[in-house]
Parts: sequence; structure tokens; C-alpha cells
Amino acid sequence: MAKYFQELNIARPSYLGGNQWELKELNEITILFGKNGSGKSQLLRTLRNSDQNTYHYTSPERAGEITHDVGISQEELNAPSRAGRRQQNLSLTYRQESVSRIQALLIKIGNLTGRAKASPINLQDIENFLQILLPDFQFNITGQNPPYEFKRVQNDERVSSVNTLSSGEAEILTLALDLLTICAMWELDNQTKKVLLIDEPDTHLHPDLQQHLGHFLVQLLDKYKVQMIIASHSTTLLSALGYHGGEKTSVIYLNNSINEQKAIKFEKTLQELSTCLGGHVLMGPLFGAPLLLVEGDDDNKIWSQVPRYHKVKLAVIPCNGADEVKNYQKTLEKLFASLRTDQIETVGLALLDGDQVLPVADANNPQANIKFIKLACRESENLFLTDEVLTSLSFVDWDAAKTKIKAESTNYGAKQTQLDQCDSWDRKNDDIKNIILQLAQILSPKNVPWTQRVAKCIGDKRPDGQLADFLGTDVMGSIWK
Repeated sequence: MAKYFQELNIARPSYLGGNQWELKELNEITILFGKNGSGKSQLLRTLRNSDQNTYHYTSPERAGEITHDVGISQEELNAPSRAGRRQQNLSLTYRQESVSRIQALLIKIGNLTGRAKASPINLQDIENFLQILLPDFQFNITGQNPPYEFKRVQNDERVSSVNTLSSGEAEILTLALDLLTICAMWELDNQTKKVLLIDEPDTHLHPDLQQHLGHFLVQLLDKYKVQMIIASHSTTLLSALGYHGGEKTSVIYLNNSINEQKAIKFEKTLQELSTCLGGHVLMGPLFGAPLLLVEGDDDNKIWSQVPRYHKVKLAVIPCNGADEVKNYQKTLEKLFASLRTDQIETVGLALLDGDQVLPVADANNPQANIKFIKLACRESENLFLTDEVLTSLSFVDWDAAKTKIKAESTNYGAKQTQLDQCDSWDRKNDDIKNIILQLAQILSPKNVPWTQRVAKCIGDKRPDGQLADFLGTDVMGSIWK
């Protein structure tokens, strides 16, 4: 739990009404939601200037090259120096600062080692965080000059210039590095209060990347025990933070006509409405991306990443189990029936696990707009054991994977017996849900989430072989027409 401040009073400039912003009931993540010109950036910078050790401010307009600068590395060791370069919305050297802080972090770790103290920082955690956000790239901290290596996974090409990245890739890389390295440095400094002030992190990001950024920020919060105040006017990011952060997330609708402003917890109604407003429902009709209702968090992690590989378009809406999928389908069926004049083609799909009974279309629910489909395998977890996913993990075949599972099963206590029985598994129909995390740790190098491995295999190309068989003709025929 990292609620260092539940109330804050911040001076409000005269051009925004004067007096103070009195922020109440702040949460672990508090989103300042407001239009351009409402004072979100001014509020965060004023707060940052009040205590440069406790607060770290991330600028909304982030510029510069992804090059290491030795001089900046030295300055990044000092909080006032860091803050001094971010007095305005535009930070001309932001990217150099984010990259060069890696060296500052290594210097701090080296100083600890010199005093015979163990470092609490695992550099591979930083690499793994970046791999989740940018699965098409590999980032390694080398300690050389420059102190990192950034490569494309597809062809092992080294990336050294922002000009070879999309604006979104450059944005997400340097923003993530900024936040990860400052959190790591706070850990090394034994900082008692740690508050990230993140100004419009959604700038230049596609809605899909905003969804992943929301998940990343919540993971960062949990790992480093920081508090976050995030300024945004993106309903997509609002939706993602609420979905992944749950009760840790609150919203302040910034209103300069009043002083006292209470944060509102992200309860179920706000979650559902912001999900719709966040672009999912609207993206279908606007961009030709069918809606896809899925049963749970793991299914959402898989299917929301599939469109990143540009072979299919989907706008994924997560549900809490099969019953909620059915309720959402029923509501959306009625909604689109009242909006659409041409109902020749469906605009959405409701995906159920293979162990569910597929609802039959009838007069009360014709499935003209949102059609039910289901997996041919038991659940999405079974997709992780298909030949195609195992091949992507460098296993020659299922026999090789089984050998690895049995060799490492002794590390998993009560789960060992089930793991040792892998010779008798029906990969398509057996229930492996309660051991999927152990299987991922055994089979997936670098701790990349199993959902990401499956998503890449599904999204990279039209699935074939065993993966297509496990997905089933229902899914294949509906998503890959």
C-alpha cells in the first residue's frame, strides 16, 4: 500500500482562478482528468517544485535522441539537477535523460557494491518490464559504453536512433525507462516517500499501446511501492488504469471553479462506461475492428495483444466470466440492433471457452450483431502447449518440453505431482489452469508472460497446424475471414 499523501494543497495561479487546489482522498493512483488548459501540468509542476526528492515529474512533450550522454548521467544522480531540466512542458533532452540515467543507476549500484552491500535492484526486472511493453524489441543493460543495447527481435538489428522508431515506440521506450530507472534509484536511496507525477503519458500512443501502458503503470506501482498522480484526457488510458488498478485507482475531474476536489474511486459503473468511451465500442464501427468479448483477464491479455501484429483488427472488451460475456452480448445485441440499419454482417464476437455450451441464436437473441463463438480447446491456457507456441520457445517438440517439465517439477512443491503426469496429458482438453504459471516459468525464457507468447503466435500470421486446431474452425472462420 503506497498512499503517502491522501490530501494535498497546491497553489493555483491567478489565470486559473487563484487560491488553491485542495485535493482530497487521493489513492495509490489518482488520475487528474481534464481538458487542455485546465491546469493539469501546472498543478504537477508546482507540486514537484515543493519537494524535488519526493516527487519525480515526467513532462508531456518529450523530445531528444536515444543516445547516452555522460554529462547528463552525472546530473541524473542529483534530484534538483533532474528537476531543473523539466521546468516547461517541452523537455528537449528528455530521451537522453532517460537513457543516460541507466549509467547513473549503475554508478549507484557500484557504490553500494564497493561498500560490500548487496544491491536491492535486479537489472533484469527493468529488461523484462520493457519486453512486456515492446515485445518486438530486446533491451539489455550491458554496463559498457553506451551502457545498454536495444535491438529488434526479428532481425537482431541494433537501434541507436529515434529516426528508426515510430513515434509511439520512441515514446513508450523512453517513458518506461524514465519511470523504471527513477524507481530503482529511489530504492537504492531508501527514499521513504516516492510519488511519480506523470503528465499525459498517452501522448502519441495508439489506443492499444495506451492499454498496455496502463497495465505497465499498475505493475510498476506494485513492484516499487510508489504513489502516482497522472494527468490525462484520454478515456482509453483512464479505462486501462481502472481495469488493471481496480480499487487502487481514483479520478479527480479537475474543476477550477472550486477549491476542494475529491478523488472518486474507480468502481464498476465507471469501469464499464470508461471502457466503452475508451474507444473499444467506437473502434469497431469506425475502424472496421470487430468487438471481441472475452471471459477473463488472461483472455484479455492474449486477445488485446493480437492486433499489435497487424494481421487482424479487434477491439477487446474483458468480462468477468462466461455469464458476464452473455450479459454483455445481450446488451450489445440490443444496442446495435437499434443503431444499425444494415445488419448483414456481425460487428462483434463473444468468445467462450471450449468447456462452455454455445448459445443458439433465436428470435429473442438472433446474434445478428454479436455472434457467439468458442474455442475448440478447453481454455486459453491450453493454447500455450500447442506445437507452434512450443516451437517459438525453442522446443523441438512436445517430448522435449515434457522432459524439461519433469526435470524442473521438483521446484514446485505441491504442484510437482501434476507436473510429473505430463506424459498422460491431453493438451487440448485437460485442465491446466492451476499450473499455467509454473509451466510458463519452466518453458518460457526471460519470464515473458505466457499470454504474450500465445498472443504473438496467434497474431504473427494466420494460425495453422495444432494452434489453428485448438482455436477451432469457429474462431478461425470468424476472425480470419
